[in-house]
This record gives sequence, structure tokens and C-alpha cells, in this order.
Amino acid sequence: MSLNPEQTRCLVMSAMQDVIEQREYLNALDRALGDGDHGTTVARGASGAIAALNQANATDVNELFALAGRAMMKSMGGASGVLFGTFFQGAEHCPKSRVLDTPTLLLFFKSGLNDLQKKTKATVGDKTIVDSIVPLINELEHQGAAPLCDALVSAADAAEKGARSTVGLVARFGRARTLGERAASTQDPGATSLSFFFRALANHLRHLAQSPPGCENPR
Repeated sequence: MSLNPEQTRCLVMSAMQDVIEQREYLNALDRALGDGDHGTTVARGASGAIAALNQANATDVNELFALAGRAMMKSMGGASGVLFGTFFQGAEHCPKSRVLDTPTLLLFFKSGLNDLQKKTKATVGDKTIVDSIVPLINELEHQGAAPLCDALVSAADAAEKGARSTVGLVARFGRARTLGERAASTQDPGATSLSFFFRALANHLRHLAQSPPGCENPR
């Protein structure tokens, strides 16, 4: 199974909308680690991505992920905007593709992680978004050329497990680093918000494959 650019546009927009709907939960997580506004910030970025994708008429799927990344970087601002925006814009550095399948998505996310690693020294176990990204990529690699639906479900499971693994960890980056053990019991909001996005991709993919061309604009 693979998606054309229009189907991919719909998929990413729908997934971004799901992340927006988790705003208050993400804010609650962030109150123990930071300013308590991670959900609001990510929702602003997701809304910016939806607005950009709503106007998109892409001929390749790379452009859609890159558009989302640029919009998130611009609308979120700060460190979160740079990290999220950089990750999604990794698709720009991959060979152009008119279809989204498992190998293509893996290339996009590996490129995004590579770009992130040029901006942060965070690794798995440092209580950051990397804790959900690396397990996701590892699982996509394991899935190989499996159908995108099946691969995304397994990869989203891995990302969620990675996000949950941040409970008990002492943060080594960001404001949470100053809190030490006091914030160890809280799941990392950044890893969690990305795991929500990956799960939303998996959840919407089956429905999208059975839908007629085109999509309604998420609110």
C-alpha cells in the first residue's frame, strides 16, 4: 500500500488535528517540567502546518512534510519549533517521491533525525523527543517493505513505548534539566506529542485508503 501526494496531504493534516486535540493533556505533563505550555505550543505548530497544507498542491510527498516542518518552525518558535520543524523538514533532503510507502517514510524520518542530531546532542535516555523518534525508526527499519498500514501501527507502538520509557528518567536538556529528580516521574511532553502524531498517522491511514479522493479541511 502506498499513498499519492493528495492522500498524504490529507493524512498529515488529519494527524496534526489529532495532536491539537491533545493540547490540554500535553500542557498538564509540561507543568511538571517546564512552563506548562507545550501542548499549546505544539497545537499552534500543528495549526500552522494544517494551514500550509491546506493550500498545498504538491507533486511529491517530500514537499508536504517539508511544508509542515517549515510552518511548525515558524509558528511555534523557540527550541521546540526548531526541533519539530527540523525533524519534519528532513524529507527535503531525500530523493523526491510521488508516493508515500514504508521505505519512503523511513527515509524521511531518518533524515529528520540526522538533521536533529546536528542541532542537539540528545540521545535515547535523555528524556527528549529522541526517545520516541529512535524506536519508531528502528521499527520502521525492521518492517522493511511491509505495507504502510501495518508498519505504521507497529512503529507507533514503538514510539509510544519510547515515550513511556521517559518516566523515571532525569532530563538532560531544556528547562527540565534544572529540576533533576523532582521531574523524573513525569513522562516527557515532547516525546509524547510526537508519539501522538505517529499514532494518529496509523489511525487515519486505514480510513484514508478507503475514502474518495480529496479530504475535508480539519477544523
